[in-house]
Amino acid sequence: MKAAIYLRLSLLIPILVWGVCLLFFIIASTSPINEFVSSQSATPANTIFVFLGFYTFGIVIWFFPYLLLSLILLAVSFIAKVGITMKIFALSPIAMTILTITLLNLLVLGTSGDSMILSSPLVKDQDFISFNLLSLIFSLIWGYICVGIGLGLYKLLQHLRIIRNEENTELQLSPISQHG
Repeated sequence: MKAAIYLRLSLLIPILVWGVCLLFFIIASTSPINEFVSSQSATPANTIFVFLGFYTFGIVIWFFPYLLLSLILLAVSFIAKVGITMKIFALSPIAMTILTITLLNLLVLGTSGDSMILSSPLVKDQDFISFNLLSLIFSLIWGYICVGIGLGLYKLLQHLRIIRNEENTELQLSPISQHG
């Protein structure tokens, strides 16, 4: 498999991670673990459960920005060289965070009014900043978890010689052909 093909397929990693989180969430909510997690207030298991819940149910918010970003990254993967594409993919969680926070702010500001909880300027400013900070943290963490998974799989497949990098192959063959 060529590296460029792997990069294009790696755009599915966040969706696959979401599927695994959803499966975990379904199993955990129907098992005895759920009773244990819900009976504890601030345990590590509860924190992990909440963290997975943000990603699992947050798909309502992050899916459309991710769809836009993945279409852009897909187009870039056809235009740019593999090395440049890898660098752009590595920085994509930053772009995803900007897109997600922009969408969230448009949704929140578009629904605020006099009868809404965000009608008071003091509450609005504090909640707005907290909301954006929380979104920033979760978006970057999940983005780099997915990038880390993609990079780890890339390195593993490269080590197993399933992925070959076209640029490295040309560099390795050129000295051999000159001596032969």
